[in-house]
Order: sequence, then structure tokens, then C-alpha cells
Amino acid sequence: MSSERDDAPNTRARRSAAGRKQRPALSSLLISIPSQTSFLGLVRDVTRKMAEVAGFDESTGERISLAVDEATTNAIEHAYRGAPDRKVEVRIEDRGPDFSVEVVDSGAMVDPRTVPRVDLDRYVNEGRTGGLGVHLMEKIMDSVTFRRSARKNVCRMVKRKEPKAGAREGGA
Repeated sequence: MSSERDDAPNTRARRSAAGRKQRPALSSLLISIPSQTSFLGLVRDVTRKMAEVAGFDESTGERISLAVDEATTNAIEHAYRGAPDRKVEVRIEDRGPDFSVEVVDSGAMVDPRTVPRVDLDRYVNEGRTGGLGVHLMEKIMDSVTFRRSARKNVCRMVKRKEPKAGAREGGA
């Protein structure tokens, strides 16, 4: 028992030193799906479950899964232009205070700056559908970024966790 206690500070120190650059994931999952919309239900279900395991309530888990669904749909429909024989990777990580999801494809690069800003009132009044993916992702998640890396498109979305009621900042 005492050896466990003696090792605990050293373990914490190693974790702290390692965490300075990037905090290790508490849990992570990588799924690779064919570029077919029939797999979107699986992506939503897995994302929702991972969000709930990470501590988000059911409603927030649903919203996060919607954002990931939109990013995955964009990869299938825009980057791959509907080609059903490609792959989309979804990387989900719980990093403690942050929950992050990356949607990765090797399709055509789509510049998110070219996506027009949405006037929701006008959009609804005109009875339009579609084209809200990036807007929804930005409304749901705390951070949405797009980059090109190693000939792949990476959409990274982060949702910060709210501190638990009564929890002290940085303490036990």
C-alpha cells in the first residue's frame, strides 16, 4: 500500500511533464468508414456515446453528434463529390477539459472561407434546405478549424466541458 502512495507523486509528475505539450487522451477512438451516407448513423451513434462517456449530458451529446454528422457529410458530398469508394476517418478524443473530434478525408480541398455566412431568418423565409453544415458546427462546438495536412483535409472540432458544480479551479 505504501509503495503505491510513494509512486503516486512520481506518476503525477510524469503525467504533468508529458501533459505540458499535449494532454494525453482519457479515451480515444478512431473509426474509418466508406464515403457513403448510409454510415452516418454509425458515426452519430459512436460520437454520442463517446460524448456521454466523456461526461456530457444526453442533449449535448446529441448536438455534438449532429456537428460530427455535418462534417462527415461535407467530406462525403463535397471533398469526395459523392464517390462511394473512398474513406473518411473520424478521430474522437476525450482530453479531460476538452472533447475533440477530427474528420479526415483525402478528397478535394474545400476552402471554408468560401462558405457564405447564413442569415437564418432569410434562410427559413425562403424555405431553403442544405448548406447549414459549417454554420451548425460553429454554433454547436466551441472551436471548429480546417486545415490541410499530408494531402488530407482535417476538420477539427472541440467542445469544452463545463466545470462540475462546486468543483474548484485546478483543484481536487
